[in-house]
Amino acid sequence: MTSSLEAAWAQQSVWSQTADKLKKRLQIGRRAALGLAIGGALLSATAATVGLGSALGKTFAFSGAVFVGLAGLAGNAAGPRTMRDWTRARSVSEALKSVVYTSLAGYPPADLDAVVQDIDADAADLQQYRAGVEPKQRPLPSVHDLESFMENRVLAQITGYYRKNARKLVHTLERFRLLSMGLAFLGLVLGVAAGTWEVDRLAGWVPVVTTIGTAVATHVAAERYSYMLVEYSRTADELQRIHDRRGRIASMTDEELVKHAENVISIQNEGWMAKLSEADESTP
Repeated sequence: MTSSLEAAWAQQSVWSQTADKLKKRLQIGRRAALGLAIGGALLSATAATVGLGSALGKTFAFSGAVFVGLAGLAGNAAGPRTMRDWTRARSVSEALKSVVYTSLAGYPPADLDAVVQDIDADAADLQQYRAGVEPKQRPLPSVHDLESFMENRVLAQITGYYRKNARKLVHTLERFRLLSMGLAFLGLVLGVAAGTWEVDRLAGWVPVVTTIGTAVATHVAAERYSYMLVEYSRTADELQRIHDRRGRIASMTDEELVKHAENVISIQNEGWMAKLSEADESTP
């Protein structure tokens, strides 16, 4: 039993690192697309400001066009396929983790090895991303009964993952909100100044600011920060009820508590990953 659990834990490490690698690729692509789109808009506007007939203006215009083209390529690299592969790798990692924790708590599946093999086989087409990834050397989680499961699985998920990430998302959303407000205010000031003093060069920067604001809004929408914040907060609250054994949960047996906690985590993971993949595939 122990050797099977250690093998499953090693597999979970490999899939977790694989998912992290794919997520990093996705984030780099999206951030690059955002930066290049902003850079392209700024360079194009600068070209118009210095004059398209000049050598400098032509250089800026050409550079702006290159940036816009590269933004499209970066966006494609962070497209639906990368999103889908990342969410599937993460799903495998979380499924293996759930099997390990449930087993350590005292409720293993009838055939642990077969379950692990089935989970791994479901993502056979993702094996290419696992090349060169070695499992991290780490002991099995310190879980051996219900109480240790509650502390080292449920409470750790509440404080170390869901609430922690929810706080980060609050700060991230606030930064983007302030940035969007700043861009809107800048666009307003430029528009008023251009209209008041009839400065054509200022007027040319208004659509640039609007384009940057749109690029930022698109980035925020692609990352689904608001959706993730709601899901993390909701799951943390549900796990807290399980940890505190409140309401109907108080009448559950130890086995029901363990499996219910894993089910809550699983449903949350599957739900947000399906939502992200679906939304990403519908993005033009």
